[in-house]
Amino acid sequence: MSLKTSYLLLYNTTNALLWTRILLTLLTSFILASPSPSSPETLYTTLEPWTRWTQTLASLEILHSALGLTRSPVFTTFTQIFARSVQVWAINYAFPATTMTAAVYPAMLLAWASADAIRYTYFAVLSVAGSAAVPGWLRWLRYSLFLGLYPIGIASEWWLMFQATRVTDSVAVKGIFVFFLGLYAPGSVMMYKYMVKQRRKVLSTAA
Repeated sequence: MSLKTSYLLLYNTTNALLWTRILLTLLTSFILASPSPSSPETLYTTLEPWTRWTQTLASLEILHSALGLTRSPVFTTFTQIFARSVQVWAINYAFPATTMTAAVYPAMLLAWASADAIRYTYFAVLSVAGSAAVPGWLRWLRYSLFLGLYPIGIASEWWLMFQATRVTDSVAVKGIFVFFLGLYAPGSVMMYKYMVKQRRKVLSTAA
């Protein structure tokens, strides 16, 4: 196994485990907790740091793309990572009061963790076995879950940022957030079309 393959296997496996941990914690909190689900404050305190640092680890993917370790376009990768980095640091972490009480926060985490647990598992298998050996069900999940999860994640991100604009005392911060909010519509449409195109390409080739 080459150094590149070993590194990508380690990186993708680590991320798959981290996002699976977040997903299982979230599901346990709302489905298996007895006698009642955890409070929003407990959920935030438990998962916010894990989500923030797990997402921060994904910043390496920009470097992976730029160095040619992966075939992902640099601009697309940067756009995805930057948007989420702003979300976890400038919104979720910086405005805990509005984040922890928002019903969309666990919805956002569910969308992120579900999609990324599968995505990183797919890439971990791909890095070792190659495209031909990836199970069909895993490939389908990797390129199909986003159809429903992406709109949930984007809508949740937008709402949490919008709530932050209502409570910040900084005119500069408010202006930056309003600017980003305006970019969500064209940006999300662009990303969604890109992912649909990739889905069509990969699944048709696999068939």
